[in-house]
Amino acid sequence: MERQSSPEQNKRWGGFRRPRRLRSIALLPTLITLGNGVCGVVAIFKTGQYMATGNEKTAQAAAWLILAAMIFDALDGFVARLTRTASSFGAQLDSLCDLITFGVAPGFLTYAMTRTEVADSIWARPFQAICVLYSMCALIRLARFTVETTPDESAHREFTGLPSPAAAGVMAAAVLPTVVLDQNFPVLVRIIHAGLPGLALATGILMVSRVKYDHVVNRVLKGKRPFITLVEVALVIALFSVLREFAFFIAFFGYAVTGPLLWLKKHLFRRPVTVPAAPSEERQQNH
Repeated sequence: MERQSSPEQNKRWGGFRRPRRLRSIALLPTLITLGNGVCGVVAIFKTGQYMATGNEKTAQAAAWLILAAMIFDALDGFVARLTRTASSFGAQLDSLCDLITFGVAPGFLTYAMTRTEVADSIWARPFQAICVLYSMCALIRLARFTVETTPDESAHREFTGLPSPAAAGVMAAAVLPTVVLDQNFPVLVRIIHAGLPGLALATGILMVSRVKYDHVVNRVLKGKRPFITLVEVALVIALFSVLREFAFFIAFFGYAVTGPLLWLKKHLFRRPVTVPAAPSEERQQNH
């Protein structure tokens, strides 16, 4: 039998019932989600080391950690739905870890990469504001997703707005080629650094937009596919292993661009709707 709350407790909680204490959690999905958060925190540490030493490899390590966190982010929800242990606690924890890994870490990494390029210039504060804006857009995107999403499988077929992991993938993958290009093309590296704030501004706006994006993982892995699909996936994996510093950016940037392109195609090239003529008008035309 449920214990009745006392009048003093009702007064303390404004007449509402006292919040129920969390007594149990789904261990496996929670550990996978925490792996996402660990990658984000360590990525922030690596970014701080890059700011202190100027070693491009530490910045690249931070970018790789952000990309690695996407594996945990893709697995936790899948495992929770597979084991039927999806809960409000898991959704809240996932959003908090995503904020660290896909909001704060990419914004901080972008600021660190552009700090030396715009130091003591008029663009220093605007670039810093853009990095903060990117993190805030990720926060808004995740809060909206937490409110609007449901455990139903049909709600995970497409996204409203650019998903925060994809936006973080664009920013992190843009950092990866700098180590390779710094040896032979240092000028190109400076151009990449200078262009990161513009990329952060664009991805931040797409995150809070209502542009539709497909859920790539569900579309590729769910259900049965022709045998040739397995060969295509193997070729893509091989290509990523050979040209990983460039292939990741091309893939994430291409995915981010598909949303606005499909939106423009839908709104600019929609077919005009023809209204059928009324019966009286048809008789007059026949006579």
